[in-house]
Amino acid sequence: REIIAQLTRTKVVCRTGVGVDRMDLKAAAEYGLIVCNAAGCNSIEVSEQAIGLLIAISRKLVRMNQYVRDGKWRRHTAELHAYRGRVYRIAGRTMGIVGLGHVGKQVAPRAQGMRLNVQAYDPYLDPKIGQDMGVKMVSFDELVETSDYVSLHAPLTRKTRKMFGAAQFKAMKNTAYLINCARGGLVDTEALYDALVAGEIAGAALDVTDPEPLPADHKILTLPNVIVTCHTAANSDESYVDCQTHAAREVVNVLSGQGPTTEVKDPWLLEEAQDQGFGGV
Repeated sequence: REIIAQLTRTKVVCRTGVGVDRMDLKAAAEYGLIVCNAAGCNSIEVSEQAIGLLIAISRKLVRMNQYVRDGKWRRHTAELHAYRGRVYRIAGRTMGIVGLGHVGKQVAPRAQGMRLNVQAYDPYLDPKIGQDMGVKMVSFDELVETSDYVSLHAPLTRKTRKMFGAAQFKAMKNTAYLINCARGGLVDTEALYDALVAGEIAGAALDVTDPEPLPADHKILTLPNVIVTCHTAANSDESYVDCQTHAAREVVNVLSGQGPTTEVKDPWLLEEAQDQGFGGV
């Protein structure tokens, strides 16, 4: 707010990415500052990472790679069977997508291409959009209880912060996996650790964490059924170019009197946005 108040000549601020965690949206609205992002410019990359994490965590690829490096050339070990270590066929299982926005819409057809049954929860989406994609729209509770893979692609707001906590993990299948490529704050990290240790869910693959960066000695990193990447899902040479080019064009559009194409102005988002970030829209 203090910085925005000083931007007396500024008309537009555009993020070269999706999350606008460093922007006080309420203050921007009060001062008439247009805020844009590069929504959709890196959705392909994030969706590819989500599917990659799904395969890696369920097929135990990272763990098997380490076994080979440790001289364990075998299909199964006692360590593998610990922490819900069984391996199941991916095809025919159910993926639940939380948030069917730009990224969720990219994840769904990729999951369907792997012969996964796809369902989604998104209270702000016209149900017909999901139906047209062949995605079953369900309630949050139904998604949590019936999905074999839960992939998070929702914005971080007051309502969604820690939307996955102890109650949700207890309700999930004990063979289910959690995948988070949105924002770390959607998940209660302590509750996730407890659920993994107790065997309430089979594993977790996280591109984002809370806290972030995750300390190297964090206890969740001691668990063999967890994969953590360092908030890199959006990265690619192509996405860098697309996001920066889009942001430049948005600025030109506004300054030349044209309307922005990706203005961040969702009423629910403006009402609930917090100082500590949101993304995944």
